[in-house]
Amino acid sequence: MNEYERALSTMGDSGIQWIDILFRWCVVLLVDAAEVLGISYEALNVYLFVFLLPVALLCSGLLNIFLYKRFQDEVAKARV
Repeated sequence: MNEYERALSTMGDSGIQWIDILFRWCVVLLVDAAEVLGISYEALNVYLFVFLLPVALLCSGLLNIFLYKRFQDEVAKARV
């Protein structure tokens, strides 16, 4: 069984066609990216969704808080 078949057999049968198509497209993209990087599909999934995505979301949230506070300070200065 090749890497695509093995990865696709894990999931991808939700019964909702557009979700299944998007899932299969993403699996093919991840398998190809893993091959280019020289790691397994599973390892790439872990790196992306266990490490990189949470860090990116945390940074985004912190940046939003910082920018919101900065905006509030600018509004307060403009009122004075």
